[in-house]
Amino acid sequence: TPRGYGTEQHGAALATALVRRGHTVCCVVRGGSSVEALLRNAGVSCVAVPPGPASGLRLALRTIGLARHARPDWLVTGDGRFHWVFMGLRRLSGGRVAFFRHWPVVPKSGRTRRMLSQRADRFILVSRFHREEYHRLGMNVSRAAVLYNPIDTEQFRPSAQWRAQTRERHGLAESDVVVGYAGRMVREKGIFALFEALERVLGDFPEVRALWVGDGRDVAELRERVARSPFAARHRFLDWQLDMSRFYPACDLIVVPSIGPETFGRVSVEAQSAGVSVVVSDAGGLSETLVAGVTGLITRPGDSAALAAAVSELLGDGERRARMGAAGRAWVCANFSFERIASDFESLLQHDRSDAERVA
Repeated sequence: TPRGYGTEQHGAALATALVRRGHTVCCVVRGGSSVEALLRNAGVSCVAVPPGPASGLRLALRTIGLARHARPDWLVTGDGRFHWVFMGLRRLSGGRVAFFRHWPVVPKSGRTRRMLSQRADRFILVSRFHREEYHRLGMNVSRAAVLYNPIDTEQFRPSAQWRAQTRERHGLAESDVVVGYAGRMVREKGIFALFEALERVLGDFPEVRALWVGDGRDVAELRERVARSPFAARHRFLDWQLDMSRFYPACDLIVVPSIGPETFGRVSVEAQSAGVSVVVSDAGGLSETLVAGVTGLITRPGDSAALAAAVSELLGDGERRARMGAAGRAWVCANFSFERIASDFESLLQHDRSDAERVA
């Protein structure tokens, strides 16, 4: 996508993590895309295909040519449109295929489901919830492995300097207590439940400010609701940023209020990596991104009153937020760092296919 949200960032992060561990990685990407920018900024080799109406076909053809020339050991994609292309390339190049899935929706085609679950060399999902949901929906997940998103814990780190600079840039005082949201501005992400919760919170905590980062189809409606609020002056809106590492340290609390099920939750993990406590809804795999009561709190999806109570609980206790932030940083470094996830991915690729489900 033009903005480079979670799915795109996952692919770029995994490629970067593998390069840092000494692997040779080449990515075929749309030229001018957010993914290309992420990869090139990280020093990952890219083959860029011009965007346009036939860019999907050009991506497939360029991938075929590259695979025939380079003879890679592994062909990896998270884009379902290229699964069958990669299966053909497996015969052509002699490499093996690893397929990621990111959405909690099983393919409609029975042939595609069998290809993923039985014929692909690796079939990888991004959370335990994701695996359980596929099983519930009738997908054969006996060989499906779970591999979480990797996070660059050096990029997303606590920083007093970034905190001060970001706050100054956006008119926030050091004495302000900032509640942040980052992601797509769409109803299913819980933005309106969060707005309703903040209406309660802002009335009780005069020092609190809300910082919204992102865009999407419902951002205009959200802005309209904020404009009608008596607390409108205490909200700030920012466009989505490819590099969010300066945003998190400026916040005292990050909220991930999704209503629809999330297969993972990069924002929650990135925030904790930056030493910021979180409140997340119990929507899909979000609960796997934190230690409840230790690094953050979990609340019911779509329940604005419960969300307001959880946010208020942490806003009223700065020392607890600080403890949670420190614990969150340690938790992410141990479980989601580039080193940890890249190592798990290596182990997954090295195991026999029948053992894949026991890795990660």
